[in-house]
Amino acid sequence: MREDPSPCRNKTELLTEMDRHSVDRALIFHAQAESLSPLQGNRYLEDWLDEAGRLSPQWLIMPTDESLQQIESLHSQGRVQTLRLFDTEPAGLPFRSWAYDELLSWLSEKHIPLWISLPNANIENIVTTLKDYPDLVTVMVGAQYRHALWIRPLLRNITNAYLEISRYEPIGELENLRDKFGSERLIYGSWYSCYAMGPILYYLHHTNFSDEELALVCAGNLERILKG
Repeated sequence: MREDPSPCRNKTELLTEMDRHSVDRALIFHAQAESLSPLQGNRYLEDWLDEAGRLSPQWLIMPTDESLQQIESLHSQGRVQTLRLFDTEPAGLPFRSWAYDELLSWLSEKHIPLWISLPNANIENIVTTLKDYPDLVTVMVGAQYRHALWIRPLLRNITNAYLEISRYEPIGELENLRDKFGSERLIYGSWYSCYAMGPILYYLHHTNFSDEELALVCAGNLERILKG
């Protein structure tokens, strides 16, 4: 099988790319944890973490005993600030309470925010399920043009949900969401290395957001979430 070369092969190259875009710190996850195995990918992520703390781990999790045990062990070491959900829908396991209750209840109890990828998501399952866990903070990642009709009802119904804006580019819609829900509900993300870091930063800085609003979207909102 042919594998495309990664634009970022190690943490030194990642930090260099961050410096090029004036990104001070970043949440990172291992691509293999999202595409193949959370357990294995989380182990590979260890090699990418830096001593200076510029790279913070975002572990992936799925509703299995082995995955939860791995995350519970990391949590007992004080190393879990946030998690990213592994998509089990392609394997036939829907994101519903009957399948995810143990996991989502634990996250709610421990005040651990959960990142959920939107590109291939079942929005009906997301909204229906998250309504059962009102204390759980979630961040919706990778919304695109085709999700535009979802976003407002989702943010209105899931009051602890935030929107990560790595691909959310409908002209004028960031300002509209800011006016409707406040800049406190928006979070800059790049989903690097699937996408480049720079374009959404450029786009953000050519909206009519104030400097204070930009500071919240680019850093402050995430910092607040990570503090629990």
